[in-house]
Amino acid sequence: MGPCEADCPARILRLLSPTAKEHALDWRRRCLERLRMHGRKVTDGMRLRFPRPISFGDGHSGTDFIVMKKGEKITFRNGDGRGYYRITGFRDMSWTVVPETKVHRTVFAAAPAAAIAA
Repeated sequence: MGPCEADCPARILRLLSPTAKEHALDWRRRCLERLRMHGRKVTDGMRLRFPRPISFGDGHSGTDFIVMKKGEKITFRNGDGRGYYRITGFRDMSWTVVPETKVHRTVFAAAPAAAIAA
C-alpha cells in the first residue's frame, strides 16, 4: 500500500532516485500535479470559474468568483462583485481563468500648432 498523501515538496522530489515501481511513480505524479496546481498565480481582480457550484452559509451558490487579494490573504466576491467569501483549499480545486475584455481609452493625436492658431 503506497502513500496516501501527495504533498511532498519539490525539493524532496528532486532528491529521489529513479524507480520503476508503479505505486511510487503514481505517488510522484500526484505530488507533481499538486505542485503544478499550487503554482498557479492569482492576481487581484482575476475571475475564476469552478466546474461545480460552491455553496455558502448565506445561501449563495455559484461557479464564478472574483479574486480579492490583500497581501497574502485571498478572499473572493461572487460573479456580480457582491459578498465576501473564503474558499478553503481553492488551490487544490480545478478552476479556470475567465478571460475579460478590457476596453482601453482612445487617444487622439494632438492637432498641429498651426491649426490651433487659426
